[in-house]
Amino acid sequence: MIIWSGWLVASRAGVQSELTVYDIMAFRFGISGLLALPYVLYAKPWRHMTIRNMALAAVVTGVPYCLVLFAAFNYAPAAHGAVFMNGILPTLVMIFGYFLFKEKPNRQQIIGAILIITGASCAAFGVSGFDIGSTWLGDLMFVAAATFFVLYLMMNRAWRLSVSQIWFCGSILNALVFVPVWWLFLPTGIPEVPTDQLLLQMGYQGILPNMVGLVLVSIAVRNVGPSVTAAIMSGVPASGALLGYIFLGEELTWLGIMSLLILTPGIIIASLPSRAKP
Repeated sequence: MIIWSGWLVASRAGVQSELTVYDIMAFRFGISGLLALPYVLYAKPWRHMTIRNMALAAVVTGVPYCLVLFAAFNYAPAAHGAVFMNGILPTLVMIFGYFLFKEKPNRQQIIGAILIITGASCAAFGVSGFDIGSTWLGDLMFVAAATFFVLYLMMNRAWRLSVSQIWFCGSILNALVFVPVWWLFLPTGIPEVPTDQLLLQMGYQGILPNMVGLVLVSIAVRNVGPSVTAAIMSGVPASGALLGYIFLGEELTWLGIMSLLILTPGIIIASLPSRAKP
């Protein structure tokens, strides 16, 4: 959760600079793909995956996911992502779990999901108000981005993706598709960016999300399950707001503080072992 919260802050700082969204995506896939290449060539993870599995894993972790997410910011404030992307993760996990694995949510999960959505809504109100009427398209894109992430959780549960498979699909395959297009056709602001800011973005975007964050999420799914993982990840907007206050000087409103107070028990309730009898 801390890695993804930091990613929000780093991305916010990146888009406020001369860097383009495409530069940030190129760092994310290109650098991580380059670093992962030696180990992936050694492990040869494609030997144990079908083309369909490789394509699906690459889509839900790569270019389509990032494009939908960044496009959402053009139509809705970033705070709306607190509700429509992170806040609904536990609810989407319950829905997908029911249809894919025939698992019915228990009362504890439902109560936790309600508290999480309420707390995430407070975070959104605290930043920009909440006018869905003029931002519905961006909000739908946030829901689509959340769906990509939940599908990644479900894939990890069903396929038990290894580190080499995650790096191969999430970084290398996406780098092969995106980096040449970015280099040849897409705008860049790299020459105008100060060296320290450029190194920060290259280091954070290129290493932590794909090489560390996705792997830790995979390990979490194996050990505590998709529901608990989604519940903890729903705390990203609130913790991101706290990190934004510390590192970017962004205002932390009373509603933002309230969101932390509501989200935390919601995450704890959703994460505790269920007392329901099998």
